[in-house]
Amino acid sequence: MDITQDFADAKFVITGYEPDRVFINNEPQQHSFIVCPESLITPWKVTDIKHLNETTLVSIFENPPEIMIIGTGESLILPEPKIIALFAKHQIGLETMNTNAACRTYGILIADGRRTTAGIIYPED
Repeated sequence: MDITQDFADAKFVITGYEPDRVFINNEPQQHSFIVCPESLITPWKVTDIKHLNETTLVSIFENPPEIMIIGTGESLILPEPKIIALFAKHQIGLETMNTNAACRTYGILIADGRRTTAGIIYPED
């Protein structure tokens, strides 16, 4: 699915989605990654939502977005309550959804000028 929109000054945008890959600037990503308009971190060492912790999220907390979107694959998987509390402590909105919805939502929020970061989780091969 092509999800290209006008993203103004964003250096890194999600340009498409397939069940086994997400396209960043038309380049396929098949491993977990973090993307925001200014940077792309790949691979991201998180291969399961249970791997989320203060260490795996340090890059998020060092430059906090307004909203963090986590894509959990084809199905929605909620993080542990302690992770939700960690985001609240850092005053970052957290939205968890399936990866397809996460890609679309990231694009909409970026196009709207919101400080948004997305973390897309792919299981280990």
